[in-house]
Amino acid sequence: MVVLCGAGLMIFGAVLAVRSAMLLHGRGRPQRGRKPAFVIAGPYRRTRNPLFGGCILIAFGSLAASQRQSALAVAAGFAFACHLWVTRREEPRLRARFGDAYAVYIARVPRWWPRIGGNRRR
Repeated sequence: MVVLCGAGLMIFGAVLAVRSAMLLHGRGRPQRGRKPAFVIAGPYRRTRNPLFGGCILIAFGSLAASQRQSALAVAAGFAFACHLWVTRREEPRLRARFGDAYAVYIARVPRWWPRIGGNRRR
């Protein structure tokens, strides 16, 4: 049963990561330019980091599927590294690039875990 849950988590994470990557590469978005407009679409409406989140789900799903406790350190380390990257590198760059639009987005959309019941406008 744990192996099946792990496999399901890996599949869900892969779908989330692929969908997020497709949006970042211009599918479902306006044409990109030197400074494209800030667009929120797909899973980016629910969480600010669905690409990393999907990869983290894959890591923890493979932990469950392998049933090895030693894999927990790898999955947790990967999740921690993603968090550091997002908070120290990615978010400051996006703030500088998109300004007020990104500040509003941060206020409305959680970094990692979607709100139950969807995102309500404030």
